[in-house]
Amino acid sequence: MSQSLSASDCYTSFFLAKKRSRPDFGYTTGTCAAAASCAAARMLVQQEFVPYVFIRLPEGSALCLEVLDAHFSKDSASCAVKKDSGSDPDVTNGILVYSSVEFSDDDGIKILGGEGIGKVTLPGLDQEVGSWAINSVPQKMIRDSVASEVSENNRGVKVTISIPCGAELAKKTFNPRLGIIGGISVLGTSGIVRPMSDEALVQTIRAEISMRAALNYTVLSVVPGNYGMDFLKDEFAFDFGFAVECSNFAYDSILLAREYGFKKYFLTGHLGKLVKIAGGAKNTHSKYGDGRMQILFSVAKDFCEKEKLPFLEKEIMACVSTEIAVDVLEKFNLRTKVLNKIAQLVKMNMQDWVPEMEVELVLFTKKHGLLARTDHAYDFIEELKLCAAKEGRE
Repeated sequence: MSQSLSASDCYTSFFLAKKRSRPDFGYTTGTCAAAASCAAARMLVQQEFVPYVFIRLPEGSALCLEVLDAHFSKDSASCAVKKDSGSDPDVTNGILVYSSVEFSDDDGIKILGGEGIGKVTLPGLDQEVGSWAINSVPQKMIRDSVASEVSENNRGVKVTISIPCGAELAKKTFNPRLGIIGGISVLGTSGIVRPMSDEALVQTIRAEISMRAALNYTVLSVVPGNYGMDFLKDEFAFDFGFAVECSNFAYDSILLAREYGFKKYFLTGHLGKLVKIAGGAKNTHSKYGDGRMQILFSVAKDFCEKEKLPFLEKEIMACVSTEIAVDVLEKFNLRTKVLNKIAQLVKMNMQDWVPEMEVELVLFTKKHGLLARTDHAYDFIEELKLCAAKEGRE
C-alpha cells in the first residue's frame, strides 16, 4: 500500500541528518506538501499515526521527513511537514505546510488550495488563471504519493494543501506583482532547494566545471536551472544532463570556465533570466533588481514606429512575465527583431566579461519554445554531442 524505499534510494534523510549536522541542501514547499499528503493519506487508510514518511523526488531519489501536528478520524486526516531551506535564505524557511486528505464521491485525486495558498489571476504562469498556485511538479508529487497509499480503496480522494501563514508571507514575495493573490505558491521542480549563498553555490559550480574540464569537454554547456535542461532535451532530443547549472551566477560561471581552460561557452536560458544579462546584470537574482520589462522596451523601441511607441511602452510595462511580453512583441510585429537583439546583447556582455571566450546561446520560454539563437549556437551543440559521445552518453 505504501511506497517501499530502501536506504540506497535516499538522497539524504533530513529528519535524521539534522541530529548530526545541518545540511546545505533543503527541500521545497512542493516536497513538504507531497510528504504531508502521503502521511495524511496513510493515516486515513491505516487509522494510525505516522511519525515520518519517505517521499520520492522527481529525480528518483527520496527524502525522509518528519510528520507534525497529525490528526485523523474515519473520515479525514491531516498533518504538516516543516519546510527547511537548508543554506538558502528563504522567507518560507521553517513554515509548516499542511495537507488534509479525505475520501470523496468523485473519481480520482483532486488537489485544492486552502488557507494561505494563492490563486492565479493573470496569465503566463505555470497554472492557468483561476487555479490554485500549486505548480505542476508539486501537483504530480502530491498525486503520486497519495495514489500509492489509497490505490487499493478504489475511492476518490480530495487533498487540500494549506499554509496558515501564507497570506502574510506572500507580501514579502513577488506573488502580488505576478498576479497571485491570497497567499504563496507551492513550488519546486526538483524537490530540492540547493544552497543559494554566494560562496556555497559558486563552489558547487566550480566543482561541476572542474569535472567537465577533467572529461576534456571542448565546450562548456551552462543552464541557469531545470527549465534550461528540460528545453535542451525537448528541443534537441539529446541528453544534455551534463550541463552545469549556474543558477543566478552568470558572471561567476564564465570566470570559472576561463579558469578551467574553456574557450567555448554555450548558454541555454529562459528569457526571464537572460534579458537581465542583456541589460548588464552579472547576477540575475531578484534581490539585485528586476528591470526585465524596462530592458525589453529599451530594445524594442529602436525597432518600433514612433507613433506606436506610447502604446508599446504601456503594454510592455504592464506585463507580469516575459512570457506575456513576447505576446506583446508579436502583436507589434517586433518579436524576431527584439529577441535576436536580446540574444546578441547577452553574447556581447558575456564576451566583454571574458574577451577570450567564444559565447553562443539559445533563448526560449516555456510557452513559445525557441525564440532566438546566436549565429554559431548549433555548431556548439554538434560539438557538445561529440563530447557526449566520447563520454558514452549517446
